[in-house]
Parts: sequence; structure tokens; C-alpha cells
Amino acid sequence: MINDRTVLVAPCGIDCGVCELNMCKDKPQLREVLILKGIPQNKLPCRGCRMIQGECPVIPGICETFKCVAEHHVDFCYECDKFPCVKLQPSADRANILPHNMKVFNLCTMKRVGVEQFIRQSPEMKLRYYAGKMDIGNGPQLK
Repeated sequence: MINDRTVLVAPCGIDCGVCELNMCKDKPQLREVLILKGIPQNKLPCRGCRMIQGECPVIPGICETFKCVAEHHVDFCYECDKFPCVKLQPSADRANILPHNMKVFNLCTMKRVGVEQFIRQSPEMKLRYYAGKMDIGNGPQLK
């Protein structure tokens, strides 16, 4: 199930393949901006949490969600019988700059269409989250 591209989809639903911490490998200016924002230079580019065993560059230690997925013997949180749990609950705190409010939507999309199709949709989903204008009843629209 996990291949070269799907390895960049975190168990929690964040697509590391479209994350700036990963994408900076091809964008030196982005890498410099991330370093200025406090991301340790030796943690860039991030190879995705699966490849670094949950040692996300933006948190100390190993991600608790990463550990939880391993303990439950699943590849993605949506495969767990406790899905969704509080680890995936959205929060307004820094929602404008962090993709964490997208986790449950991403995981539900993966469950519905599969991981490969999710990967194809992921860039637009991220764009809708950050650049879309909310149209009540229709979700974020790109105008």
C-alpha cells in the first residue's frame, strides 16, 4: 500500500508531499525562509514523517499521532477503530498557517477515494484551504 509517493502522506492525513518543509528541497529560497522562521537547518528538507519515524521538524521528540498509528498497526488514522480521536480534532489556534485542521477531511477523502486519488487532489485541497473564499453551503471556492 505504501509506495514512493504515498510514503509522503502522513498517517494523520497531512500530505508531506505538498508541505513547504519537504518542497524546500527544490526551492533554496524557501529553505532560507524556513530557517529564518526557526526550523533547524539540519531538519530540512523534511523527508516526511514516515521516513523520519515521526520526528517532525516542528515539534520536539516523536509525534504522538505517529506513535499511536504504530501501536494500532494501521497505515492511516482512518483505518483505526477509534477514528476520529482527539488527536485529530481541529483547533482555531494558528489555523491560518498550519494544515492541521485539514487532517480529518484529508483522511475521510482518502477513505472514500483511496490514497492515490487523494494525492492527485491534495494540491487543490490545500489551495482551497489557504486561498479559498468560504461560500456557505458550498465550501471554500477558488475565484
